[in-house]
Amino acid sequence: MTNEETGTLEKEIKKFELDIEGMDCPSCAMKIERRLNKLEGIHSAKVDLGSETASFAVLEGGPELSIIKDEIDKLGYKAIEQHVDEEDSAAEEEKLKARSAFRKKIYTSIFLSVIIVILGMKDHLEFLSFISMDAANWISLPLSTVVVFWCGAKFMKGFLADIRARSAGMDSLIAIGTLSAYFYSIVILIFPEISGEHHHTVYFESAAMIITFILLGNYLEFNLKNRTHYAIKALTELQAKRAVVLRNGSELEIPVRKVKVGDIVLVKPGERIPVDGVITEGISSIDESMMTGESLPLDKKTGDKVLGGTLNQNSYLKIKTEKAVSDSLLSKIILMVKDAQRSKPKIQRIADRVSEIFVPIVIVISIVTFFVWFSYIGETLSFSLLKAVAVLIIACPCALGLATPIAIVLGVGKAAEHKILFNNAEAIENVNRIDTILFDKTGTLTYGKFDVKKIIAYGQHTENEVLKIAASIENFSEHPIAKAITAEYRSNNVDMLQVSDFRMTSGIGVTGTIGGKSYMIGGANMKQAAKLAVSDRSSSQNIYLYENDILIGEIELSDRVKDNAADIISKLKHESYNIAMITGDSGVTAGEIAGELGITEYKAQVLPDKKQEYVSELQKKGARVAMIGDGINDAPALSKSDLGIAIGTGQDIAIQSADVILVKGDLENILALFKISRKTITVIKQNIFWAFFYNAAAIPVAAGVFVGIGISVTPVMASMIMALSDVVTVLLNSMRLKYLKIR
Repeated sequence: MTNEETGTLEKEIKKFELDIEGMDCPSCAMKIERRLNKLEGIHSAKVDLGSETASFAVLEGGPELSIIKDEIDKLGYKAIEQHVDEEDSAAEEEKLKARSAFRKKIYTSIFLSVIIVILGMKDHLEFLSFISMDAANWISLPLSTVVVFWCGAKFMKGFLADIRARSAGMDSLIAIGTLSAYFYSIVILIFPEISGEHHHTVYFESAAMIITFILLGNYLEFNLKNRTHYAIKALTELQAKRAVVLRNGSELEIPVRKVKVGDIVLVKPGERIPVDGVITEGISSIDESMMTGESLPLDKKTGDKVLGGTLNQNSYLKIKTEKAVSDSLLSKIILMVKDAQRSKPKIQRIADRVSEIFVPIVIVISIVTFFVWFSYIGETLSFSLLKAVAVLIIACPCALGLATPIAIVLGVGKAAEHKILFNNAEAIENVNRIDTILFDKTGTLTYGKFDVKKIIAYGQHTENEVLKIAASIENFSEHPIAKAITAEYRSNNVDMLQVSDFRMTSGIGVTGTIGGKSYMIGGANMKQAAKLAVSDRSSSQNIYLYENDILIGEIELSDRVKDNAADIISKLKHESYNIAMITGDSGVTAGEIAGELGITEYKAQVLPDKKQEYVSELQKKGARVAMIGDGINDAPALSKSDLGIAIGTGQDIAIQSADVILVKGDLENILALFKISRKTITVIKQNIFWAFFYNAAAIPVAAGVFVGIGISVTPVMASMIMALSDVVTVLLNSMRLKYLKIR
């Protein structure tokens, strides 16, 4: 592939995504991410703890996917390739096998740990009186070995990977703590005099129970995290898995991903439409509620466009595929939600950096704890060791690592429920910094569906001639005004005039040549650009038609303010947002709409580049601006603003330029957007606070600071507390977002 600007050869980039099994903390994700980014041929790699995925781009000639998976496996994790249809069931089977193996390890760990604990309590159990304590300890050794090195293999592999990578994470803390108790017990079992204690206590049950409790915590965490991805699952279920296509005169059922652009797809009543396309045969009602939020089915006929994922209700349809499944609106929505859920806001990057240095600090605290108790205070070796182990286990930063990603996943999911899409997680943060909201007018505050109100002809021309010329030229444009004019003409006429040299200037108007004569069509901005002065005849939207720079006609159009626009503006003002409106329309029209909505600050007759400049002016005054628009002319302002919000019913370029997309196009969703974002950030801050508070409180307790007043924590207790900490402090708190009431 050649760069057109530089003429240099560029390598093609392919994007992949893998599910990752076995990640427990931020350091796990960062460890994998660093490893992947070091591989030659990897353009970029991101690993997300919350969704347990790795997404990366591979340059042409880069490593095969199998090599990448092996590299991840070497670090102690399981990489599983993702697929899109039911024929590729190997990946799902692999996932099920991995989870089945995980459950087996949990069951084995519980079973053996219970036996070890019972053996450790034999002096209090008469039915075990025939077994000596030494014999019980020797029996516990192989049982605990299975628990530590087979059931807890992922922690040991992670620890070895940490050593090779010269880093430290949760696996290191668990492994060091568990192995300390395990090998100490072996040494005491062989050389009991070393302990300096009368009973020569071993701690095989501690090593086993630490692994057991942490595995149980991981399992509980996995189940809860799995529930957080409900939004993606709901969207994915909208995708048809198979499609019936017409090829060579025969009907062929194939996986939907194999449908090609141009294929004729057959859809029966009650079936989901598998692709974005155009109806070539049939009339039916289409339920688009799952995509757009519109509750009423829409009647569709030949020539009308339909969306993949919507429901064909009552008639047989033939549909010509216009987009590959991967390029469909539904696929793009799913991709946007996934990307937003995986992306990291600034607050998460701070937490990641803290987590990265936190583990080494904990190890140092553990070592200091041991030496203070053993060397300074003079406690026994076993007591000192247990306190050091308790510090290691209780301080694992799982909760801190999950504080942000889980809340982001749930917040983005809740927004997707309401047809609100985030391009990235930073947008959620940015929403909460906004103090000024700048609205485009047409299509945003108004319906953008114009009706021809009146036609005025000048000179020798008739009203029908004015309309015919205007419609013939506007037929080449997709602008809402153009559609209104062509629709008005076609309601009673079929024929169009031959047009050449058609040109469109965004924010100005259109030009074309008919029969050797040059025509210009536009509003107030066209008059200014052409330096043609004609006063407005009314406050409605006026379009002027010029023939060789002479005014020959005027078309009056009307556009209606959205039903709930005034109420939404009032509520936003009540929440202390500064509201302004910007439009390319005339000052009279803009003033009329602004007055109806209660907006005191507005700018009219503004060209697209000037909209961007106006945003810059507001920002220079200290305003943090959210721009809301839907058209091509809004794209520069959407990109320039602190937060670009696109109305999803608008044009692609506007949507691509925005940080947030309101798919439904309902202004009510602006209030939902602000509420969801505020609540998500609040939950994240709460999660981070409780995660830090937990560690700040737990470490001194584990270290034995409060032993003098009877408060002490054993390694087993520490493992139980640690295993539940992320569930209680993060997951359950974050789950509140799933049940958040918007209205």
